[in-house]
Amino acid sequence: MKDYYRWAKEFSDKHIAPYADEIDREGKFPKEIFNKIAEEGFFKILVPKEFGGEGAGIKEHAQVTQAFAEGTATAGLCYTMSNVALKFTLTFGRDEIKQQVVKDIMENNKFMSLARSEFGTGVHVFNSQMQVENHEDYSIMNGSKSMITSANHASYYLISVPADEKRGPVNWLVPYGTEGLEFSESDWKGLGMRGNNSCPMHMKDMKLDNKYAIYIDRQKANQKYPVNIDVIYFMAGLTAVYTGLGKTIYEAAKAHALNRKYPGDKTLANIETVLLHISHLFNNAFVAESALNAATEAMANEEPDAFEKIMTARVTASLNCVDSANLGMRIGGGAAYNSKGPLSRLMRDALAAPVMFPSVDVLRNWVGKIITGQNLM
Repeated sequence: MKDYYRWAKEFSDKHIAPYADEIDREGKFPKEIFNKIAEEGFFKILVPKEFGGEGAGIKEHAQVTQAFAEGTATAGLCYTMSNVALKFTLTFGRDEIKQQVVKDIMENNKFMSLARSEFGTGVHVFNSQMQVENHEDYSIMNGSKSMITSANHASYYLISVPADEKRGPVNWLVPYGTEGLEFSESDWKGLGMRGNNSCPMHMKDMKLDNKYAIYIDRQKANQKYPVNIDVIYFMAGLTAVYTGLGKTIYEAAKAHALNRKYPGDKTLANIETVLLHISHLFNNAFVAESALNAATEAMANEEPDAFEKIMTARVTASLNCVDSANLGMRIGGGAAYNSKGPLSRLMRDALAAPVMFPSVDVLRNWVGKIITGQNLM
């Protein structure tokens, strides 16, 4: 059986981690790295075997994402976004669109992204304010999305719009280069994850063939949980991003403690309080990774409480990552505060963890409703 984590980790150590500081410093999307990710075949893992892909699932999706995030959170986040958009398209899309997207991924090294958050609704991505004017063969769209990962670099953007009055919930797949589609790259000034190019996306009188409409038929797609499969994969992906980031924070803080020398050959790691902090970081990383593995295993086996587990794993990884980042800065001291070494960069990356959709507060509310037998929505 293929070891997806090891495969991705070897790639990450060679092609991602060495460029993490450069990506952060320049604040540019790592185009060359993503070309290599495509060439290596990582965007194909979720493509069904009948289409020539590997037919992998949520566990493998999380393992690759985690390994990439251990190199830099930017790579893990942008990679997971593509997988989530692809999984949604494969689950709900009509055959014509699935074949088009799969061909672009398999033959042309293309990848995808999500475009759901809006300026007025933030993490409440189901409440879209987009305007859609439907015609027999095409539709006209107007509106904006607020923070689009991999903007100007992904080949397809999956957008949420208000439900169709006749056919119900719908998303649209927007090909890059569509007339009326623009990105405001100058608006991206991320505190962390500075290479993800998460800038606004504007659609002005954008005309799309109606074949790009993806209608959500939950019964036909055999959706087993209260949210669609893309939300499940997104939560697994973000759990993996912050699990990977948390492991890197632990390794960086430990390395700093071992290398910070005092007269007499003592190091920071010889101080009892610092040892307690390092132990805490290991605990945070271990718990997050254990929760991720348990939750994705439960999802792969379609266990009854898998939904609660994947949400709880996301909360755990997010909060542990922020806690570790703060503790890592304490271990790093003045050197970390002066941006010597990676700890300040890792701290800034970690601060996105609690606020990304679904936010920690939203997830805790959902878990509470599920375990007390209440309706989610």
